Amino acid sequence: MSLSVWFTLVLSALVLLFYMRLSTPLFLAMGMFILICLSVMALLPWGFKVWAAIFVVAWIGQFIGHKIEGKKPSFFEDLQFLLIGPAWVANSLMGRKKSQA
Repeated sequence: MSLSVWFTLVLSALVLLFYMRLSTPLFLAMGMFILICLSVMALLPWGFKVWAAIFVVAWIGQFIGHKIEGKKPSFFEDLQFLLIGPAWVANSLMGRKKSQA
């Protein structure tokens, strides 16, 4: 396996450990999401440049959304919020009113 594959797997495992500490349902939801993302990347081997471009465009979209919302992103104060944002979306999609953590 290449170094980038190992890096991706180790980083994914660390992120899932963070979510497991918050709640088991959140861990399972984010685990499924990460599995779907990794599967799409494996099925569509577009290369690093395409995936990097998608990443950059997604971040630009996020900053535009924050500008429209009138709020600056929380992760500027605490990097932990980079992982809390997706958890918040997952909780919303699971129909939860508030976190179970």
